[in-house]
Amino acid sequence: MKKNKVFDLKKYLKEKGTFVDKLLKKYLPKDNSIMSQAMRYSVLAGGKRLRPIFVMLGAESFGLDIKKIEPAICSVEFLHTYSLIHDDLPAMDNDDLRRGKPTSHKKFGEAAAILAGDALLTETFNLIAKAKVPADRIVKAIKMFADYSGYKGMIGGQTEDTIEAGKWNKQNISFCKKKLEYIHIHKTSDLIKASLLLGAILAGAKDKDLKALEKYGHNIGIAFQIADDILDVYADKKLLGKNGSDADNDKLTYLRLYGKEQSEKNAIKLIDEAKKAISKFKKNKEVFESLADYMINRKF
Repeated sequence: MKKNKVFDLKKYLKEKGTFVDKLLKKYLPKDNSIMSQAMRYSVLAGGKRLRPIFVMLGAESFGLDIKKIEPAICSVEFLHTYSLIHDDLPAMDNDDLRRGKPTSHKKFGEAAAILAGDALLTETFNLIAKAKVPADRIVKAIKMFADYSGYKGMIGGQTEDTIEAGKWNKQNISFCKKKLEYIHIHKTSDLIKASLLLGAILAGAKDKDLKALEKYGHNIGIAFQIADDILDVYADKKLLGKNGSDADNDKLTYLRLYGKEQSEKNAIKLIDEAKKAISKFKKNKEVFESLADYMINRKF
């Protein structure tokens, strides 16, 4: 009997990541202005490219040729990079390194870094609008993405994570748990959910499938952030490509609130729930499951 071929996630991520890097170079500005240099510097600095990969997975799972949405695939990395540039600023996390390289404000100055982030954010929605799919899908996708990345979503999570840093230890444990859940859902999970939904919406996926993807993304997103909290303390700083930690900024994290053992148990439970959410998917089920496991098994 012929054995089923084992899915090679490492190969999958490498091939998809290489493809995304080529697309990013295609859609980034190519002139030599300071702004274009700053945009290219941060976007092309490296990274796992998970969010663009999720866009492709969401699209391919519902029968859409990704050639029709190449700009939209890049859009999520533009928005993600803008959030990282701003996160690193002195007024926020005040980081000197990102992916092993000087952060944008260290390389180009604080004003240029702020403006490069603004430019990437603005271009995000232009790229989604360039998708070659029916207009109603584009409108639905843009609205969804704005909701998940705006003040009700990612920015809301960043606000609580940054402005509330140092205040959490003055509250009771119940308050801290609710605050932590809010931060992790919006700071990290929302953009992962949005990436999956972006591809699926542009592909014309049905509402029941979008709900399943939303639940899957919600759970792997929180698990991803739990893993980040653990790696922030226990991982090799050279692999992480940055100095310092959230503890240095007195931020509320899973590790500080639950400890390492309980945090790991919570993450595993979230991954199990994520897999259940997409259990009825007929296409790419193994990819979804392998990516879910990767969220908590990665080393950086």
